[in-house]
Amino acid sequence: MTEIDTNPKVDDPQLWANIGQAMDRKVLWEAAELIVSTQFGSRSMLQRKVRIGWELTGRMMDALEALDVVGPEQGSQAREVKIKLVEDLEPVFETLYGDGGTDFTALLHTDREASAAIPAQPTDLPDDEDEDEDDKPAPEHSRPVEGTVYTPEKWELREDPEGDRPWINPQLLTKGGRKARYAYLRRQARRRARKAAARQLTVHGIVPRALRGERRMRAWVIGMEGYKAAADERLALAAVETAKRSARRAQLALLKREQKQAAAAKLQLEAGKQLAVAQSARKTAKRAVAFRAGVTYGPLVLADAAAYGFADVWGFLGALVLNLAGVSMLGRDVEVSEEELERLERIEAGAPQQVSVGMTPRMFEQMVRQALTEDLKLTLSALRVDPHAWGFEIHVWLERMTPEKISNGLDTLEACLPGVRTGSVLLQQSAESRNHCVIRVPGPNPWQAVPELPVRASKSISTADLHKEQIGGDMAGRPLALPMCRTNVNVVGKSRSGKSTILRAILDVLTATEDQIIIGIDLGGAGSGFGGLRHAMHVVATTPAEAKAALQWVLDIGKGRPGLFDRLGMGENWVTSRERPGVKVIVDEFPALVRESRKGYYDEDLKRQVPWDLDGMLAEISITCAKSDATEVIAGQGVTKEKIKDNTWVVELPVQVLAACDKDDVIQVLGDGMLAQGWRADRLVPAMGDQLNDASVVYVMAGNAYCEPIPYRGCYADPEELLRRGRARAQAGLVDIDPESAKLSRISLRSLMETSARNYAAGGREQGAVPQLITSIREVFRAAGDPSGLQLEEIAAGLAQDDADRWDLEAFDGEAAADQEAARAVALKAAIKAVLAPGGKSWTTDSYRRPGEKSTVKGYCLRHLKKITGEDASAS
Repeated sequence: MTEIDTNPKVDDPQLWANIGQAMDRKVLWEAAELIVSTQFGSRSMLQRKVRIGWELTGRMMDALEALDVVGPEQGSQAREVKIKLVEDLEPVFETLYGDGGTDFTALLHTDREASAAIPAQPTDLPDDEDEDEDDKPAPEHSRPVEGTVYTPEKWELREDPEGDRPWINPQLLTKGGRKARYAYLRRQARRRARKAAARQLTVHGIVPRALRGERRMRAWVIGMEGYKAAADERLALAAVETAKRSARRAQLALLKREQKQAAAAKLQLEAGKQLAVAQSARKTAKRAVAFRAGVTYGPLVLADAAAYGFADVWGFLGALVLNLAGVSMLGRDVEVSEEELERLERIEAGAPQQVSVGMTPRMFEQMVRQALTEDLKLTLSALRVDPHAWGFEIHVWLERMTPEKISNGLDTLEACLPGVRTGSVLLQQSAESRNHCVIRVPGPNPWQAVPELPVRASKSISTADLHKEQIGGDMAGRPLALPMCRTNVNVVGKSRSGKSTILRAILDVLTATEDQIIIGIDLGGAGSGFGGLRHAMHVVATTPAEAKAALQWVLDIGKGRPGLFDRLGMGENWVTSRERPGVKVIVDEFPALVRESRKGYYDEDLKRQVPWDLDGMLAEISITCAKSDATEVIAGQGVTKEKIKDNTWVVELPVQVLAACDKDDVIQVLGDGMLAQGWRADRLVPAMGDQLNDASVVYVMAGNAYCEPIPYRGCYADPEELLRRGRARAQAGLVDIDPESAKLSRISLRSLMETSARNYAAGGREQGAVPQLITSIREVFRAAGDPSGLQLEEIAAGLAQDDADRWDLEAFDGEAAADQEAARAVALKAAIKAVLAPGGKSWTTDSYRRPGEKSTVKGYCLRHLKKITGEDASAS
């Protein structure tokens, strides 16, 4: 192939001026061939396909207009294409360049046929020379080729827009090469089948083309005569209707009646003439339409009947298929918009219409690159796509910008990637450079690499190895293990976020240790968040009183141990071992603990409501007891002020685990700027019904080991398996406190464990028991004959008969008896409210009628009291 001359040889200076001296002949031919083959004279399409600048595209369109290939510009519409076949372009270019019939098709498309011809030998040599040549051996290049000759079609592959060629060179006709080639051809065949199926949903599908062809056939059959006859008939009917209305108005007219009747008669005459013309046109049209219908549909009917006669039903079906193919050929031409043409081009190129894990990285990279540059308006320095079993990992290097724009446009990015689940695209700011980030697009099952919760034997883990024990994993299967030696942990997640799964995974590790005492506190779920592992915990406090005693014991141990460091030779921190264990406080439902702590209880000595201050004790433990290895794991639904009040110390704990939560929680824990870096726990979707969504998926901030926004999923274990593990570890024996630490508190661990076990064995009946004060008030009502109600002073007087030390008037301050009665009533009212508050109950005053009286008074009613004590209130 010779180099193409870019200087045309034409004598017309005006034509040469229009084309321009810098016009590349090859590019001009490609543009003309593209426009003629697509029959679409669009400037934007030409720029997109030929990949040239906008100004050069305009000059090229003007050149093609000068060559009479396309028509003049029509505003925003595409230009008219005057040449219908690509073959008709060759005479135009030959005339333009004047190079004597150059074959442009051969010039621009490489011939792939292999030449197997053997060079002919000269036969017109002299006799003497011929004899000499017989004695000489034939040159190597002129000898006939022996063996099997493989043509290029035997081993060359088709075009590969998906970037999925086999790694083994198909020219190597080995077993591996043939296997790779056939696998590739099968993939290509499947893609062609999918492309053909996608094409059927466009305007070029068989059914849309057949419908267009049938409409065109029907339009030809009807013809101008039919349309004219239909129009004449409509006009005649309209004239008849107008004449009827005019006649009716003339009959009812009072003024100029005769003139109106004459006008009506004239309209009726004209309507009759139009009706006659319409009928005549209809008869003529019927004959023409019948003739064209016979010409059009007659052969089809005869062919179908003949096929049915020769091959029965199968022949008839085959004839119908041929009819459909013929009709679709008539409807193959269609006018489409630029957007529809671009969609058709994507389908023809084999571009997938939605994201799937099985698509090639090259095709996925094209989709992502288009979304980032055109939709998000980003300037990319580099882009790399890594396929994985769970989905795609996209490494993006930006040009002088941070990933904040990507973080704000994740929803738009998902919209540009059809088939991706809403809220599933994840962003990670790289720790290597500020302009480098990683986008993860998970598939339908991205967490298949995360194993179930590992099986751990009793007392098989030491505190020093807690940071090695897996409680979860990322999409690639890399393990998640939290540092928990002398370290406090905060777990945040809204309802149904899988927070309990993470907590149980942590608890499974802690209960398998040989040197940790586990104290559980759950005032909102009665210990249900711990599952079956509660059997392997030393204490599970489910009431404020139990929680206060347990936290006081932990405080005494944590604050007293520093005095033992020098005596035991431990240095500056408590060295945890089997003989001297650490203490872990596991708090579930932290907002519920804060609410119960603020409610408080009624102090008999102080005669006022006193808060439990459980959250204050936890704050003191986190601040003062870490060096004594008395630490805590806090789990709650959020960290905003509405949920935890002023307990801001929670967000300052060194390890933060964020499940699906609100954006305010992420900002409160990590700061506002972390959202732009990819810490988007607010985009995680909690479980809904049977759909897990992003349940137990978390982001972890814990020192240098976990400083990037990588999502992890907690390892799951069946509740029956956790129950089996909890009972097995309890039977193996729980860790006991060392004697030196036991002397630091007046409260013993043994007494806490006995109280917890007694409450658990009671099945919660002690928690739901009726307070003693309410029981005493019920006895007062019985002694009074169960009236409908009693006044507060009457109840206090009845209580004073059984408990004079507590409720007698002498026990209350006041100058007169009335003042003492008022003080006693206030104290009794506060005591009733205090004893009912932990159970979520209340007893308010209501109207009742005393025996023998018609008017009602306010007081404490018996029916409300029976509801509190669990009696049948309908008898009242």
